[in-house]
Amino acid sequence: MTVAEHAVNPEEVMAYLDGELPAERAVVVHAHMTSCDACQRLARELRGVSREVTRWSVEDAPAAFTAPLRPPSDVRSMRWFRFAWRPAVLAPAAAVAGVLLVAVFGPFRAARSVEIPVGPDSMVQRLEESRSRAPAREREGQMGAVMGRPDGNAGSVGALAAEPSKGPMVTRTVTLRIVAKDFDSARPAVDRILRDVSGFVGQISASAARGSARSLTATLRVPADRLDAALAALKGLGQVVEESQGGDDVTEQAVDLDARLTNARNTEKRLTDVLQHRTGKVGDVLEVEREIARVRGEIERMDAERKNLARRVAYATVTLEILEERRADLDLGPLPVSRQFRNAIVDGFRGAFESALGLALFGARVGPALLLWGLVLAWPVWLVRRRYRGSLRG
Repeated sequence: MTVAEHAVNPEEVMAYLDGELPAERAVVVHAHMTSCDACQRLARELRGVSREVTRWSVEDAPAAFTAPLRPPSDVRSMRWFRFAWRPAVLAPAAAVAGVLLVAVFGPFRAARSVEIPVGPDSMVQRLEESRSRAPAREREGQMGAVMGRPDGNAGSVGALAAEPSKGPMVTRTVTLRIVAKDFDSARPAVDRILRDVSGFVGQISASAARGSARSLTATLRVPADRLDAALAALKGLGQVVEESQGGDDVTEQAVDLDARLTNARNTEKRLTDVLQHRTGKVGDVLEVEREIARVRGEIERMDAERKNLARRVAYATVTLEILEERRADLDLGPLPVSRQFRNAIVDGFRGAFESALGLALFGARVGPALLLWGLVLAWPVWLVRRRYRGSLRG
């Protein structure tokens, strides 16, 4: 059960059992305890502890602990002791002792005290204050990790950040269009070139439509330091009709990612220390855990983005298109002329037979209905014609 769902904390349950809550709040706590098993269990435990304390009694001291009679010298010393504990003497001594305690132990206590803020809006302020209190040496180590110095203390992030110091980080892209005379050997040649330069195929597709030249389109990933050798080998496959190259400087993006990764890891470390070595309310603990989960998600996202950026820099992208050198010729189809002529005659006879069959099927389908309606309408038609002829004769 989270803090947002549990409206009553253990301190209020204890105050309710002791009768120290205001009337309005006591009604709310009582209504909550009637439906909350956890609070009822806590109340039973607190009542059990109270009963145990009530039953506990202090026994009489043994006879051996009885103080013996004091000699006269001790009586005189006790008189001095009573004089020393008079208010006129005790008050100045207590004041001097208090000043000494504050002067000696005050700085240590102020340095060791850590306050855990309450409320979600105080998390950012607490992180900023802890960051401002970080030693200067730690901040220098973080900057060294970001800028790639050897004295930076940032683990694997420092190793990643050291790459920009060697030179600019550039992602290279190449578009190459080639017309090959021997198209059949182009695909094996591309595989061989990639194997020689330790590259790989990102995507490849081929088309061979009838009546047009065949083509092959591929996206190749080639190591940046072997890009020139790969391009020289690919250009040997045929005539280059189009070539374009581009580069994108991502050094600033890489440095920014490294800096944000370093800050996020340090924030996660500080939050983990607060969670492990400091105690507070349940709400504060849950707030710190949520903040740790959020920071961990940002670290994983930025780490994946940094690795993807490093992969883009390490491997150049080559978009390759290979076209077949087309030779126009007379294409009569895959079948010989005699076979095509025979097929045409067969198709003609088939069409004639299918038309005659269709007419016969139409007559068989419509004929009975026509015959029926002809017999029904024949007698009225004959009478009408007879009367018409009689009128003409008269």
